[in-house]
Amino acid sequence: MDVRLAVCGRQRRGGLVRLGWWIGVAALVAQVVGCTAARQSDLHAEGPSGVFRPAVSQDVSATEYRVAPPDKLQIRAPGIKELDGVVTTIRPDGKISVNLLREIYVANKTPAEIGQILPEGAGKYYNHVQVSVEVAEYASKFYEVFGLAVRDGGRKPYTGRNTVVAALAGAGFNERAWPQQVSISRPARGGQPRATVIVDMKQMYMTGDTRQNYLLEEGDIVYVPDSPLEAWADTTRKVLAPFTMTVGAGQSVAPVAAR
Repeated sequence: MDVRLAVCGRQRRGGLVRLGWWIGVAALVAQVVGCTAARQSDLHAEGPSGVFRPAVSQDVSATEYRVAPPDKLQIRAPGIKELDGVVTTIRPDGKISVNLLREIYVANKTPAEIGQILPEGAGKYYNHVQVSVEVAEYASKFYEVFGLAVRDGGRKPYTGRNTVVAALAGAGFNERAWPQQVSISRPARGGQPRATVIVDMKQMYMTGDTRQNYLLEEGDIVYVPDSPLEAWADTTRKVLAPFTMTVGAGQSVAPVAAR
């Protein structure tokens, strides 16, 4: 009888301990969920005079892309076999070397500006030279995509035509994501203050309202956060880990005590 009472007492105490654990877990979970508040865009981020500019449906370009080493350029020159289709890499000194042409400094120029320079050299050998230049490989400027919810994050080539929708369509995100709280952070530059805008991706892909489909710029940081539910699950797993180990150990010892 005394043994049964002792065992019963231990069971009651064990139940109280477990109850205390669950109360602590519930309190911590409530704290985590309560602290996961939705962020708001900076006041100067959006609007007619905001830092972030919406993309347009045709020929989007945040700025006229200016090339830099080690971008690759492709030259189009119909009728000039020495030039047409040539792909050349901008050297560290900012110059390119092309058949028929002298070394030409092209760094920080747009493809259109380079296309106006090249005919000067080719004109010595051909009449009515028409040359155009396009970027064959963007390798000098980047933006970043981060977050545990992102499938293919990291550094991405900046082309001057990148948008929020295109960036996230390319990177993708999983069920951990909080798509209503995607943040785009832009460093300060050129007298413009740094700014962060909060983009509701779910609103865009559910309704087609693309007013927040902003043009990205070089150096922008795109972050896809975990949802509050995922944050709750992570915290719960961490808090319960010691408790689960204790319960497992108790279950293995219990049969020995009973004998």
